[in-house]
Amino acid sequence: MDSYTGDVARIGEVVLDVAGGQWDPAFESALAHPVGDLLIMDRVVLEPAWRGHSLGPALAGDAIRRLSQGCVAVVCEQGSADGRELTADQHRAAAVTLVRVWERIGFAPFQDGVHILDCHLQQPQDLLAERLEEFNALCST
Repeated sequence: MDSYTGDVARIGEVVLDVAGGQWDPAFESALAHPVGDLLIMDRVVLEPAWRGHSLGPALAGDAIRRLSQGCVAVVCEQGSADGRELTADQHRAAAVTLVRVWERIGFAPFQDGVHILDCHLQQPQDLLAERLEEFNALCST
């Protein structure tokens, strides 16, 4: 994991028991059915001109729906993916905004800034469907 980005390695440290080659016990107990692969959402970048139109949750949700078949969960961690330099206050505000966006597609806080979407629950599937309906309505106006 650490050969890709440090963020992915940090997420792995939170959800995996590296020495035992298993899920971390806290992560495993947070899941409805802890069997399957793990999808890590490392970066989602939306061009500034397209932000603020509810496209992020719809597009990220659709990507998750397509990529998470056979996965136990999708995990992510808040951070700035578009390379902008942010002050500490701007980073905190952006993190709060991202958490609200992720909640709209079914992510829940886990620990150490890592959020999980349990692929075996109905609620995330329903939320993803709602975001796609909103996206389709936006496209038809």
